[in-house]
Order: sequence, then C-alpha cells, then structure tokens
Amino acid sequence: MDTRSLAIARRRFLGGAATAGVAMLARAVGASRAQNDTSAYLAVTYDAPGRQIAPDFVGLSYESAILATADYFTPDNAPLLALIRSLGPDGVIRIGGNTSERTLWGADAPSTARNGFVITPTGIDRLSAALRMLGWKVIYGLNLAHGTAEAAAQEAAYVATAMGTNLLAFQIGNEPDGFGRWTGARAGKYDAAAFLAEWQRFHQAIRARVPQARFAGPDVASETDWVAALAGQRPAGLVLLTHHYYADGPAGAPHVTLRRLLHSGVRLAPVLEKLAYEGRRYALPYRLIETNSVYNEGQPGVSDTLGAALWGLELMFEAAAAGAAGVNFHGGGHNLRPGSEKAYTPIARSDGRYRAAPLYYGILAFAHGGRGTLLPARFASGSKDCRAFAVRAPQGSLQVCLINKDFVRGTRVTIDAGHSFAASSIMRLAGPTIDATGGITLGGSAVDEHGAWTPAMPERSHIPDAREITVDVPPASAALVSMHT
Repeated sequence: MDTRSLAIARRRFLGGAATAGVAMLARAVGASRAQNDTSAYLAVTYDAPGRQIAPDFVGLSYESAILATADYFTPDNAPLLALIRSLGPDGVIRIGGNTSERTLWGADAPSTARNGFVITPTGIDRLSAALRMLGWKVIYGLNLAHGTAEAAAQEAAYVATAMGTNLLAFQIGNEPDGFGRWTGARAGKYDAAAFLAEWQRFHQAIRARVPQARFAGPDVASETDWVAALAGQRPAGLVLLTHHYYADGPAGAPHVTLRRLLHSGVRLAPVLEKLAYEGRRYALPYRLIETNSVYNEGQPGVSDTLGAALWGLELMFEAAAAGAAGVNFHGGGHNLRPGSEKAYTPIARSDGRYRAAPLYYGILAFAHGGRGTLLPARFASGSKDCRAFAVRAPQGSLQVCLINKDFVRGTRVTIDAGHSFAASSIMRLAGPTIDATGGITLGGSAVDEHGAWTPAMPERSHIPDAREITVDVPPASAALVSMHT
C-alpha cells in the first residue's frame, strides 16, 4: 500500500473511531484496555506476491556432544520427540557447536578421547532413527579445528549412509573465524584464506568418499565477509550459506537486560541485509544456523522469560522477511545433569523430565502463524513497541501476528486485511509478566512434560465490515489473528 493509501486508511480509521455507535470493529474477547493504551492501524496488502516462507524454516541447534549420550536423540525418547514434532512436520536440526571441535569418531576412540566426545556409529544410528520418526532433516558438523580430513571423510561416509534423505548437508568446522582469536585452535593470524585452504582439503576428502555430498557453511560467528569468500569459490555441493547470530552477551555482563534484548533488532538488521545480498549474489539460500538471545549459555532472568519468547518470535519473522531459509535456535548442550540446562535452551530437561522453556513458546507460535507467504504489512499509526507480520496461508486465510513488546501499555490494533473475510479467531502468547519464567501459555494452554499441547478454544468473532477487525494486545504479549471465510 502506498503512502497516500495509508494516509486515507488512517483518516478513515480515526474518523470511524470518533463516531460513537459505529459497529465496524470486532473487539478481542477478554482483553482489558487501560486508559494509557495506544491505538494503531495496520494495512495488509493481501494480493501482493509476497515472500514464501520455507516449509522447513523452523530449526533447532544442538552441540555435537549430545550424540555421545545414549538417551537424548533416540527413537524411544517420546517426550523429546513430541516436543520437536509439535513445532511442525518439517524442520532442520543442526548438530555442531563448540563441542564439534572436540569430537572423535569411531568405536576405538575412547582411549584417545581425554576431554573429547566420542561419536560412534551407534550414536549416529540413534539420531537417524529419531529423524525418521520426526521427518526432520539434519545439518551435520565435522571437526575442522582438531580433526583430520581423513577422519572427517570416514565419519561423513557413515553419516551419509545412515541418514539417507534426512541428511541436508555437512558443515566443516564451527565458528572458524574464532580459531585464531578466542578458541586458540590456530596460532597467529587465521584469516578467510587460511580457512578456505583447510576447508577445501576436507571438502575434497569427503567428496572422494561421498561423491554427492552437500555442504553448508562457513558457519561463522561474526565475519560475514567469510560467507562471500566461501560462496565465491563455488565448491561442488555447496547448497546453503550459514551464519551465527546472538542478540547480546556475554552472559553476566551488566549491560544485558530484557529491555535491551527486546530492542536488539537494530543489531540483527545489518546481518540479515548482508546475508541476503550474498544469497542473491550467489543464488544460494542462507540460514541463521545457530542463534539465541545471549551468548555463553544465556542470561537467567533474560533468556528464560516470556520476553525471550516474544524476542524469538519477532526474530523468526524478521529473518523470514529478509529472505532467510530458516532459523536454528541453539540450546542442546553436553551438560545435561539435572538443573544444569542452559538458560536460553528452548527444550529444558531436569530430573529426567523435559519441559517447554519460554523460548519454545515463541517458536511454537511461529510454527502456527508462519506457514505460507509473508505479505507487506505496514502501520499507518501506532506504537514503536508493537510489531506486526502478515502471512497468507496456502488455503487463502490470513494470519496476522501482533507482538506488543511494551512492558506496561497495551495496544489496540485495527487490521485492514485488504481482502474480505467472514470471521476470525485469535490465539494468544501470554504469561504473568514480561520477566516470567513460568506460567507461559499459547492459545490458553501450556505444553506438558510429555510434549503434548492442546490449545484451548480460540477467541472467535465476526468481522462486521468484512475486512477490518480490531484486536486488543495486552502488554508483553502476542496475538495470532486468523481471518478466514
């Protein structure tokens, strides 16, 4: 919608709001509105071509060390698989992280493991069986920092055979832009040229054993220029560009706050812009293959709150709008003792039980509201703390996600759908307070310890003038508005 149309729409909205008794707006049931709430007008361009959201956009990221345990990725771990399955029939699991650089391959590795993690054929078989049950694919990380090309090729050959069509790609190395700086994996200067020389040796050895092997990379933490450096080599089988992103950190730093996290989009935007440019330049999709709120395992009181769920939901829509192929939230680590899970993990485990952590609810909300074609949606007026995203579902319904990041003020949003609909329903992401670590629900229901989630009866209403509806979005909450015929 152009500027003139937005202005006309806004005048129509304001004029209608000033006319008492005009029943053109359907009000969301059960939401209170304080006197200091704000009003906003959202215009959706329903008939625009839009941008298709990849069916496997949703992703989770795990440390390689998770494969050294015998009870996590296994086909009989029903609660974990149920939690993952609730996020959709298609998705991507990434295996890698810092511990991928401390892995050893093979059944005879324990004698040389020391502080490493032994990945055995049995561990790969368990993961493969779990993936077949889920229908998800895997991006599998190999040890570049301390491994050899020959060992990586042997591991890759077994993984490729075991995974079959569930294997999306291999990644060679984890955060190689840190090898010469913070990991100590390489002495002195370690630049993109040095990385590419090593990467090519591993690539050639793997392709010799697995001729059709596909690759993702460079899996960098911050050096976005390395993405172009790898893509520019045009190596055989490169199918995906990958980059990490953490909104803030390190954990424990005094500047890390929930308010700062919720306004971290200014730091995300240039990363996405650069990745989108390189993706177009080399005709390759890209993913945020490892992402979360605060690096170094998350900040309690920030990463494990309702606010983190709202942040994660917004990040996924922002990445989709920038053309990303998906987002993988990091969390699964090697330290799985009771009570030791990372603060930012989407799926937590303690006392042998699994639970959906706050961030999980943000991912779950996207899984329900982010399937289809992302459409232009612009505010003609409204609060800077309210974000909106619109998706045209394959069957033609319209899904509008409204995220209110304001800590104290609600927002009343009038949506012009740009198309005629007869009815609507609303599913809410909510909790007691913005910093709540428990009591969070989606659709009025929590996810139980068995991974089961059944949303309560959604709020329903008719749309009086066929294309406009007004929804109250309380502070620190989100609303998924579905408009249908």
